[in-house]
Amino acid sequence: MLRVLLVRHGETDWNLQMRFQGQTDVKLNARGIEQAEAIASRLRDEQLQAIYSSDLQRAMQTAHIIARYHGIPPIPDADLRELSYGVWEGMSREEILASEWAELFEKYRRDSLRYRPPGAEYPEQILERSRRVLQRVVQTHREGTICLVGHGGSLRALLCVALSAPLESFRRIRLDNASLSAIECYPDGMWVSLLNDTCHLAWEKVQPVI
Repeated sequence: MLRVLLVRHGETDWNLQMRFQGQTDVKLNARGIEQAEAIASRLRDEQLQAIYSSDLQRAMQTAHIIARYHGIPPIPDADLRELSYGVWEGMSREEILASEWAELFEKYRRDSLRYRPPGAEYPEQILERSRRVLQRVVQTHREGTICLVGHGGSLRALLCVALSAPLESFRRIRLDNASLSAIECYPDGMWVSLLNDTCHLAWEKVQPVI
């Protein structure tokens, strides 16, 4: 059995300000570094064979903090990047509602799978990226434990792939900053054994983020 641990990156200032980050390369804030330290401490006794991470710095920073306990460098993988949000990246909901995109944003809130900002990815695309990640991981590591550090979008897509869930499920999964989820991979299928666990962050109140 191969156990795949999914870690969402720690908090950034844009998370705190409820701004769409997408593939803009935003770094962790001080709280995000503390969150990364907390998840790293939780995973310190895991026998990790490899750590793969989105190549965006908020994920790589989290991965490097985890890697300190394991003596292995994180491996960047662009397929683990967040969904692109096109022209909305860097904008808050309030700013979008006060802009020319207000009508589109109302449609997006009702059906984000169908309505996307100009230049953005569609969830089908991140689902395909995540499927490639899981295929590579399973082919490379037959057993043991590995860690994937990513984003709310890419990790939710990975969970959909593991569950063979319809794309609509993508919108129904919540993953908080520095949360831990887990997928167990067997020759005859995959099971999600842990979802959005934040018990290692008991010292703080986890905030909802985009």
